[in-house]
Amino acid sequence: MRNGGIEGVLSGLKPGETVLVEHDSVSSPELFLYLLSRWCASAEKPLLIDDFSDTFPEYVARLELMGLDVGPLMEVPVIKIGGRRKFGNVAGRVDLDKYSLDFGYYNRIYQNVVPGELVCNPVLGMHKLFVVLERTALIRLVRNVSTFVGNRSRFALYFINRDVLERVTPELLPLLEEISSTVLMWEANGGEYRLRVVKAANDEILGSTVSLSFKDVAKK
Repeated sequence: MRNGGIEGVLSGLKPGETVLVEHDSVSSPELFLYLLSRWCASAEKPLLIDDFSDTFPEYVARLELMGLDVGPLMEVPVIKIGGRRKFGNVAGRVDLDKYSLDFGYYNRIYQNVVPGELVCNPVLGMHKLFVVLERTALIRLVRNVSTFVGNRSRFALYFINRDVLERVTPELLPLLEEISSTVLMWEANGGEYRLRVVKAANDEILGSTVSLSFKDVAKK
């Protein structure tokens, strides 16, 4: 891995990538979002957050409880998909109609919001839809996600709760892993956080493992 650490993994992501960030229910994925936003600021890459079902305010609340500075995150443009809370710098909103998502309408909002340069696009909480969508709608959702692979205006990172998928729709996780160009595992164990690269479009980061403590996350 060329630069080492979290920064080395993130700098190895390519324009047009769809990246799956798998986490469990107790690994604090908001910390990875925090690290991602900090890296984007240092690398001068714009951020655009897709927020499914008010997941972003949940992340921010937990980061604040950890004593971390969420000010920069509150300035990031957010496209809200479902949910009711007006939170952060909301740049557009997509309603969910009978638990379906109109990707055509989303694309129109995205085109109006996305800057004219490569954007880092974290997608938070999409797994919440998997609990309520019917099977045909789920397959359609996965198919629509796959159409974004190769969209060189961005590289997207889909934060997915692996515990939810394995219990509710276990067959979808392999499908999401298959369509994703890179798969990252965010894990926590005994006060240590770990990022593993188990699939990658960039061979330089494939197989990389980065371990860090909360002090490593919090330091500026």
